[in-house]
Amino acid sequence: MLKERERNILELLVRDYIRTAEPVSSERIARHLRGTLSPASIRNVFSALTDEGFITQPHTSGGRVPSVRGYRFFVDEVLADEIESAAALRMIEALGDLRVLQERMARQFRVLSAFGEGMPVGFDEVFREPEFAERDVVKEMSMFLDRFERQRDAYLESLEDDPFRVYIGEENPVERMHAISVVVGRRGRDDIFFVAGPTRMNYEGIIGTVRIWMKND
Repeated sequence: MLKERERNILELLVRDYIRTAEPVSSERIARHLRGTLSPASIRNVFSALTDEGFITQPHTSGGRVPSVRGYRFFVDEVLADEIESAAALRMIEALGDLRVLQERMARQFRVLSAFGEGMPVGFDEVFREPEFAERDVVKEMSMFLDRFERQRDAYLESLEDDPFRVYIGEENPVERMHAISVVVGRRGRDDIFFVAGPTRMNYEGIIGTVRIWMKND
């Protein structure tokens, strides 16, 4: 169970990293908190969060980044009451045309998305994300795309107990992932909407958009 201070700092760290794609320093968190905590105090919290597996330190002298567990905390705890986010609500006018919705998601969130039997939209945008400078991430996304048609039914089956899932990196039960997250929702029995991108995706806007799509026939 995280203490309130740890929860607040973890939320700030996840939001900052999603926005900037840069490891987050204690100094940057201190600026967000407007001096209510010193960088030294924040580093102590960073140490606790690292020990508990919520964040990692990719470089010895650098800042911290969220782990899969950190993103899961953000999705399940922070966004639990923010299903229909402002970003998602701005897109609701496009729900009558799924292609327009997918194109807007690609531009705003830099992700791939696919509806039903259609092929994914957003190739150009998602590959602009800085994660794709890494060969392993490119390979993982390429393999996801290669298997997309074959795995569609497996994702649909994974929604039998819950019509909405967020699979963050290695959590994915359908295929082996590390750096890619997949958000998937089902409407009715067979309508399915995928969104895929780096684990550092805009969960708030994407989850809200898919949730709204699920509620609109």
